Amino acid sequence: MPGKNRTAPRYDILFSEGEFNGTLLIGPDPLGATFDYGVFLEARRRLRLIGLTLTDSKRGFEEYQKVFNFNNRVIRARIRLFLGRNFGGDVQEIWRESLTNEDLIYLKTHAGYGKHLSLSDDVSFFTDAMKEGFDRPERKPYQLYYLDCCKSEMYYKDVFRKYVGGVDLILHKWFCDYKIIGPAVVLIRELMAGSDFETMVLKMNDEYGIPHFDAEDDPADMRLDRKMVTYSLSD
Repeated sequence: MPGKNRTAPRYDILFSEGEFNGTLLIGPDPLGATFDYGVFLEARRRLRLIGLTLTDSKRGFEEYQKVFNFNNRVIRARIRLFLGRNFGGDVQEIWRESLTNEDLIYLKTHAGYGKHLSLSDDVSFFTDAMKEGFDRPERKPYQLYYLDCCKSEMYYKDVFRKYVGGVDLILHKWFCDYKIIGPAVVLIRELMAGSDFETMVLKMNDEYGIPHFDAEDDPADMRLDRKMVTYSLSD
């Protein structure tokens, strides 16, 4: 991917206030699907495995915290985990607030089973939130997004740039398995360790494994050394 002139996240901004705040949003399943609850349970299990402690819990929502050291500084991590289908509040408002205030933003969505953000209104409650007020002066000066959806490198990159401007993106190259959540927790672990992009993406790909083939894949792609997770740096 072009424009890779920075090798690591902007840790100087990401941890500048002694805090690291992230939101993981497990998007609502399409009608009739129930994968999202299992994904939520696996996410909470893995967050605990990397040392985060549950500090708050409500319907469809859990908060985890951990104190860690970065360059001889104490940083307090706060990670929010939302299950969109069960959350008792306003999912769109949570998304809008996260886009303004969070350092790390993770979105898992089916995106309408093949209809993607740039092509349809199936996930319009995400795009509608992004369209509103992205010149807010209180918005974080640097953010990192992980967009966990089929072929988000193709479908999401330009759209997110249009809506939210210069942000660093972790993306997917191929059709994905909605039930896989491990790479998101690996990303959090590697951010707390101060890893560069090459290291964190390598470890996320190791966690993901080999992506499955889909009927819509180009036959030529099937001969490639397929890696799921890629990244794109802001200008």
